[in-house]
Amino acid sequence: MTAMTDRSAERRFYGTFLKDNPSERDVVLLKADLLRALRSWLHDSGYREFPTPVLCRARESAPIPQFSTKHPLTGQGFHLKHSAEEHLRRVVTSVERVYDLGPAIRAEREDDTHAIEFTMLQTAARDLTLDQGMKAVTELVQQTVRTVFATLTTAGTDFTTITVRPVPDAIAEALGVPTAPEGTELVAAARAWMARRGRPADGGPWQVMEDFVKHAVEAAVTTPTLLHSFPYELRHNSRVDERTGLAQRFSLIADGVELCDGGLKLRTAAEYRPMVEANMLLREELHGVEADSGPIEFYADIDRDPADVVTFGLGVERLLAACTGRDVAGVLTFPHH
Repeated sequence: MTAMTDRSAERRFYGTFLKDNPSERDVVLLKADLLRALRSWLHDSGYREFPTPVLCRARESAPIPQFSTKHPLTGQGFHLKHSAEEHLRRVVTSVERVYDLGPAIRAEREDDTHAIEFTMLQTAARDLTLDQGMKAVTELVQQTVRTVFATLTTAGTDFTTITVRPVPDAIAEALGVPTAPEGTELVAAARAWMARRGRPADGGPWQVMEDFVKHAVEAAVTTPTLLHSFPYELRHNSRVDERTGLAQRFSLIADGVELCDGGLKLRTAAEYRPMVEANMLLREELHGVEADSGPIEFYADIDRDPADVVTFGLGVERLLAACTGRDVAGVLTFPHH
């Protein structure tokens, strides 16, 4: 991909920069069209928009550090929104299909595919299967791209076909074996693959598998592909299929970059608690973030009316970057605000 990724003073004067560079102004307008097209598909598909707070009193459940701040008058502490998923999971107890389309703020190391602040679409829908969730993502992306660019064959990526592929098949191909190993054998094989390539391989099973899938599986994906049915170690907060032992989770990858991630989620607080507690321990180990009481209000709300819920999150800038052949920095609005 190519992009305007420099940190020059020229781009800091953003209004002037757009005025002097019509092609860059066109990218901003494409982003506006993309947001409108996403909302149009969601509304036509029965989703209601529910803006979620950026300032959150409770930490999110993922094993990640969040930016934190304090109220300048009261001293009350807040954590900045990493994802809207947990808020939407609470709302979908009462409203069947909901979404949030707005800023996400993450403690990332900025590079071609990562930004500290970006635009994220997050959805939640009751009574969907994993296959229905993947079909929704396929339709959303293809209709949005076609609406904005008048074609599915964009300058950066051809979205005419979105392939659906089980993760174990992709893992077997990456390892050069007929069938992907499972459990401790899979983690050992992933650790060896990473070590042979000089990548860190001494972390726990989750860390090793997360890095392995990123570098061995996702990096090999050139055309848009929905990877689904993840190894147990990468179940996150997705339900595990009792027949296969695989997590009912999916990711949309294009040119080695994850555009979207989702899955069929755990149903009850009793199912969530072990995962959250493990994540808190991992967060403390990796980032020095002290464990807390967990998302008590979240637990109470999802237990009010448990259901099969599919959620997915889509990075708007990543989708636009994939379509235009740029990197994320090249499609951010106010990149140096």
